[in-house]
Amino acid sequence: MRRLPAPLRVVAWVLGGLYVLYLVAGNVLVNSSRARAELNRKPQTIQVQWSWAWTAWPGQIDVHGLRLHGHARQLLWSAQGERAWGRVRLWPLFRRELRFAPIRAYAVAVDVQPTVADRKPPPWRSDAWRVTFDGIRTSSLRRVRLGDLVAEGHGEGEVGFTHQLRGGPTRVFPSRVAMSDARLDYRQQPLLRRADVDLRFAVDAFTHERPAGWRKAERASGRLSVAGDTPPFMPRPARAASAGQGMAAGRLKLDIPFDHGSLLPGGSVQWDGPMASLETDGTLRPHRAHAGLEMGPDAVTLRAQVAPAAGGAGTTAQDGGELRLRFASRRLLPLRPFADAVKLLSGTARFRWHFASLDWLTPLLLSKPWLHLDGAGEVAGSLRLEAGTLMPGSRVEVPEVALGARILGKLFTGKAHALASVDDAPAGGSLAMSLSADRFALAPDAASTPYLRGRGLRLDMQSSRDLARFRDAFAARLRFTDADVPDLRAYNPYLPGRSLNFLSGRGRMSTDIRIDGKGDVNAGRMQVSSSGAWLAVGPSRLFGNLHMDTRLTASRRAGHAYDLDRLTLMLDGIRVAGSRDPPWWARFTIRHGRLDWDRPMRLRGNATMVMKDVSLLLSLFAERNAFPKWIARVIDDGQATAHAEVDARRGDFVLDRLSASNKRVDLSAHLRVRDGIPDGALYVRWGVLGLGVGLSGGQRDFHLLHAARWYRSQPDLLSPADEP
Repeated sequence: MRRLPAPLRVVAWVLGGLYVLYLVAGNVLVNSSRARAELNRKPQTIQVQWSWAWTAWPGQIDVHGLRLHGHARQLLWSAQGERAWGRVRLWPLFRRELRFAPIRAYAVAVDVQPTVADRKPPPWRSDAWRVTFDGIRTSSLRRVRLGDLVAEGHGEGEVGFTHQLRGGPTRVFPSRVAMSDARLDYRQQPLLRRADVDLRFAVDAFTHERPAGWRKAERASGRLSVAGDTPPFMPRPARAASAGQGMAAGRLKLDIPFDHGSLLPGGSVQWDGPMASLETDGTLRPHRAHAGLEMGPDAVTLRAQVAPAAGGAGTTAQDGGELRLRFASRRLLPLRPFADAVKLLSGTARFRWHFASLDWLTPLLLSKPWLHLDGAGEVAGSLRLEAGTLMPGSRVEVPEVALGARILGKLFTGKAHALASVDDAPAGGSLAMSLSADRFALAPDAASTPYLRGRGLRLDMQSSRDLARFRDAFAARLRFTDADVPDLRAYNPYLPGRSLNFLSGRGRMSTDIRIDGKGDVNAGRMQVSSSGAWLAVGPSRLFGNLHMDTRLTASRRAGHAYDLDRLTLMLDGIRVAGSRDPPWWARFTIRHGRLDWDRPMRLRGNATMVMKDVSLLLSLFAERNAFPKWIARVIDDGQATAHAEVDARRGDFVLDRLSASNKRVDLSAHLRVRDGIPDGALYVRWGVLGLGVGLSGGQRDFHLLHAARWYRSQPDLLSPADEP
């Protein structure tokens, strides 16, 4: 063999030396701490770790034990593999592009998790570097985790993308991810087993800012195909108890082509499998179910059917139903407002099903859950929907449900029958619902002893049959009659403490109130009556019969504040403890006042009082024998009419600018009872005789001379600033 010419031998030796130098220096460098430090200069953005690596020529690298971690906007991502090898294209470096030729990886696992921390890129620059992966290929994809969704199996895939740093555009090249014999879990609950998954996709260029959020999905196109076994569909209590393990698996077949936010014609989803219902004794009864989704030329159609269980005579033996729903568009993105999306829905449904819990009904009905439905029960119905509107003949019935309604801070409970139907009134009709409870109770909360029990509670509700407006147009009316109040002292937390409260007594209550969709009372009437109640008004103890009738309308102020149309309190057969006076009666009426229902209750208004006589008013200032004899002779002389401003609130009961008169006597007073102790000023006149009484801290000061002048000098107790 002829020897190479000397110049070529020199070149060969130089090149060989340089290659050996590269092998030594390059492999020392890629395994050095300096290389790791250079690649991890911004660990908050990306971190790269590896066990060892080697390079055979410039741009080529083979890495073992590779682990990558990064933070991009509101995503934390990581990827790892036992081995990855590939090369960097050198010429693109001269145009500020780090471009990788196809990279192969082995035993790959990927994890992407959302985070509340938003790591925004630095301001964009046109000369920012671009990073491009022509393709990252693997034939051994082991695990992919996206949030709470985890896929494990034998996978392969190729993903390529290009991204300009500093917030520049990103584009995903045509890519593919496939898994066979895979398992898919969501929050540790099995979704698929022995599944074949094939996802092909590409994404047009986008930036972090445009399109915003999930609208980036509008730039994607591709096809998703899935075929696998699903677990039996079971009610939540059965899943929690790991019941139904002996039931057969279901089968899912899915083929969905998509393009820039639209589903393409020809796509379909088919599922067949067992669906279990839960008997009242906890046993499961299997049913056969089928659901299918078809993408047509101009609509997406859903069909579902559950067949009744074969044989058996349990509560769920006849459970079943069928659904046909049509969505009049194939475009899913951008997301439509709810009202617009609902108008594209039409279809029919027939069903009868026994549920272990009916608590899922509440969020369907109300935007604010003041009404709660729970407990095991059956739901049966027939619905017809056209363009998002329930049509006449639609009907849903729940024979028995556990009712809980929190109104004015109190909880009504009972077992109720529920019925909802759409009437066929010519003006468009409405959706009417009714809940009726044969027995019910009222308590501060679920753990407290009820202080009211009754029969025949009825809650009538009405709303729009337009599903887009259903929860916002909701209105209700609650009624009951002659419910039993075993102890009137239960209402003392709403009264002004020792200044005005019940000492004992049993009563009856009737209520008719109107409620809006948020559970706030906007109008109503409440009646309370008692035969033989003990009542404390300051130091006086009264015994007798009472009847209170309250009519109110909602106020624009915050909280449970109301305008009083009228409040009437009738007292009859009233006796004062320790007094031998004959029984006393009175009728108090407050019109156009204010009532704040929050604890303690606040009542303010102008009262008109018609009384047997003024004896009870005088007794609040002094015992009868403390007054001059001429008052004792006229005090019981005839019916009296009085007017006063009333203010009852925390610890205080006030009758101000009180003016009362009958045929013989005129009486004026300012009276405050604070924490059970009365004080104020009183003036009584009979013809030319007059008497003033000042009351402070339990001490009385009588004024016989210039009594009228003294009384006029006493200040009012209430002012406009005292308005609640």
